[in-house]
Amino acid sequence: MHIILCTDNTAVRQVVCAALESDGRRLTACDSGMELLAAVKALAADVVVLDLGTHGLGGPLLASAVQELSPGLPIVAVSASPSVEARPVVQQGIPHVVLGPDSDGELQAVVAESAGRRHLALGTGVR
Repeated sequence: MHIILCTDNTAVRQVVCAALESDGRRLTACDSGMELLAAVKALAADVVVLDLGTHGLGGPLLASAVQELSPGLPIVAVSASPSVEARPVVQQGIPHVVLGPDSDGELQAVVAESAGRRHLALGTGVR
């Protein structure tokens, strides 16, 4: 499974990498929304993990741009704090996980479920 992560927060990067880099998963990290859009356009990915606290393009706008570039590519929104406003992306149908000491299992499950739904829709197996 190939995951593209977009965050400019070192702590978020470490938590997501620790939770998701295993079992043959590959992670590509982007520091900005523009870098994410270039990666989505150039790389075959199974899911995007989008930190809503990343500076620059906002979560809903960036999510819409990703969906425009790669229709059907699942997006999972994450944030380091429960105070981050996730309602706009959740209303777009994007799951949101607040990262914390006990969130690894939840993040792994949401990413696997999102990628799994895409593979079912495409009729393909795991890459």
